[in-house]
Formats: sequence, C-alpha cells, structure tokens
Amino acid sequence: MGEAKILIVEDEAPIREGLGKRLEQEGYRVVAVGTLREGLAALAGAPDLVILDRRLPDGEGLDVLAALRASERAGTRVIVLSARGLAEDRIAGLEGGADDYVTKPFNLRELLARVQAVLARGPREEEGSAARIEFGSFCLDVGGRRLLKGRKELPLSKLEFGLLHYLATNPGRAIDRKELLDRVWGYDRYPTTRTVDFHVLSLRKKIEQAGKKPRHLLTVQGVGYRFEP
Repeated sequence: MGEAKILIVEDEAPIREGLGKRLEQEGYRVVAVGTLREGLAALAGAPDLVILDRRLPDGEGLDVLAALRASERAGTRVIVLSARGLAEDRIAGLEGGADDYVTKPFNLRELLARVQAVLARGPREEEGSAARIEFGSFCLDVGGRRLLKGRKELPLSKLEFGLLHYLATNPGRAIDRKELLDRVWGYDRYPTTRTVDFHVLSLRKKIEQAGKKPRHLLTVQGVGYRFEP
C-alpha cells in the first residue's frame, strides 16, 4: 500500500522530519505536523494512517484519536508513538481506538513493519469494528464496554474485555500469545505467556458451554488462539 497517505502528529522535529522522510522513501504520501491543533485540522485531508504522539505542546494526542473515532473517518488506522510506555498508558491508547502502540525510543525498521501491517488490514470498518459485535447468543457492546447474553450482562474484567474485543475484531485469524500481550496488556516483554491462557480460560467459562468443545475461543496449537463468531 505504498500510495497510502500518512499523517504524522509529532512535536519533536528530528523524529517528525526523519520519520517523514523515511516514509516518503518507502513510497508513502506524508503530511507531518507538530501540534494538536494542526493534527485535528489535518484530519480533513483524509489520511489512511495517523502516527500520533501523545505528549503534544498544546494537549493530549489521544484527543486527536477520540475526535477521529467520533468522526465520519472513524475507520482511519492509528499508531500511537509515545514515550509514555507504562502498561496503563498503552492500555489507554489501545482501548481508545489505536490499532497499535509503539514506545520511544523505537526501532525504525520495526515501526515501518508495523505501518505496513496496520495498513494491510484496510479501514477499520472492513474488520467489523462495529459498536456491537454479535456472536452466538452473545453481544459485545463495545461502546458500553459490556458483554450481554440476551438482556443479561455478564461481568468482565478490564483485561477480559480487552482480550475478547481484540480477538472478536480479528475473527478467523490465529493470533500469537505474544501479540495478545503486546496489544491487550501493553507489554513488549512479559515473564510468561501463561497469563493469556488464564484469561482465555476465564472467558471460556462465561461464553462456552461447560463440558463441550469450545465454539468461539479456539486453541491454535503452537500459536495461540482464534476467534470464531
């Protein structure tokens, strides 16, 4: 997708200019700005991807993300690029609608690979990122952050919701445990991937029939898990 248009919202000029130049060398069309106000204005240019810093001189970068997700261009992909790398920071970005979260300092080749991977997914609408995701007798109310079975609400922890949401928005794809840790938990490194298995087991108790083979959260041997609606 070398013709894609990328908006960079980054206040550090060396990063903004260096990254912009490299992306142009890769064949992308690039618009680079340094403030929240300029970022919000540049959304009118309909970028395919926004690379977004959080700490901007005139506000919080996630405000650009919130404005984008509430607009007619809600399907635009977003990668947050920030020095704020604590778990709660990454979770806030991903739960706010970011497609990926990269911490500074970053490896340029890795970031380029993530850009390519995110763009390859196409707009978010094509991926079923609706406000309500229905599967079986369940409904995942994304806006309300709750899981419903009929009219009954099933309690989910913050991480259980994030895990189920990520799996449900990637139906049919085998997802590695490390990817789940990175995208849901927000860790680049984690002492064990067994924590994913623990949360999947907890989710299965809520959405699968006891004593029967899982219908929605399937194990992919040697890889991780796959969600089937």
